[in-house]
Amino acid sequence: MYITLAERIMAIVNKLTLRREHKSATVELASLNREMALRMITLANETGEIMPLIKAVKAMRSAEEFYSPDTAQIEDARVQKKLGDVLLNIGKNEDDLSALEAAISAYRSAITISSMLGAHKLRTETRKSYALALNYAGKGQHDQSVSLMGAA
Repeated sequence: MYITLAERIMAIVNKLTLRREHKSATVELASLNREMALRMITLANETGEIMPLIKAVKAMRSAEEFYSPDTAQIEDARVQKKLGDVLLNIGKNEDDLSALEAAISAYRSAITISSMLGAHKLRTETRKSYALALNYAGKGQHDQSVSLMGAA
């Protein structure tokens, strides 16, 4: 069975249309998740609860698997970094491991997105915060110092 030129062209057009629709849906999903995260931040601010902040991180991360350099937005990285900053402060001030874990997750997302977009300054700032969150959570790099007795 042979495929005609018209059928091949139609298949290519359909494929391009699907890609365009996928990109549009991904951008819309990211926008909705960003909006939901911002509302969760507002809720956390009003109630003093951290769970809405943790849910905001999860909402932002849920669309991340669909990101590409064409669909990722720098605003998503900034929101994730801000969430990480707030959760890091809560985690270290209140000794709350769940807040620190959520901060680590938020920072990872911000690093990924800023790397994808070439936002080097944001990526560098976020990596520093990420390392700090890891240290507060007890997961950071520890200096392997050698005692004088061990070196002898």
